[in-house]
Amino acid sequence: MSDLAIGWSEGAAEREARIAVIRSAWRSAYRHIFTASEIDGIFDGTLAGEGSWVPARVAAVGTLAARRDRHLIGLASLGLLADGGAELAAFYVLPDEQGRGIGSVLWDRSIAEFRARSCVRMEVWTLARANACRFYEARGCTAFGEGSFVVAGHRERAVGYVIDLSAASFLTRSPSTPTR
Repeated sequence: MSDLAIGWSEGAAEREARIAVIRSAWRSAYRHIFTASEIDGIFDGTLAGEGSWVPARVAAVGTLAARRDRHLIGLASLGLLADGGAELAAFYVLPDEQGRGIGSVLWDRSIAEFRARSCVRMEVWTLARANACRFYEARGCTAFGEGSFVVAGHRERAVGYVIDLSAASFLTRSPSTPTR
């Protein structure tokens, strides 16, 4: 992991690389939930996907990027909620890179960034049938709500997880401000 670098995504210059990571992760993680045409439709713009929890998001903080040899291999998009909480709005690692601790490093850095912004709780939403549920539960998150994610009429149950950032003891890294 010594060759892994975590920093802020380079905005528009890295847009296509971020989309490629998310598309690859979706094809792997959700292939048992959505059809290939539904997944491809979201990414080629022919289909819309909407999470019931998204309207609570009021501001983007930025996207953290995990890079190896300057290649984007994972990301964590951070947002702020209307109630003052934080949201891990997107969290993906390339399938070939999973299981190597990259998600854990991105998780820790995301927590540190939110804590530096005085956020006392963080939400993360995922599909109820996704393996990500185990990742979040293993890090101390508890389910607090249900919602849905809809793609072209295909509705899937989603689970909202929350973690208390005020009392939790996390690995703290030096937070930084994203450059835009």
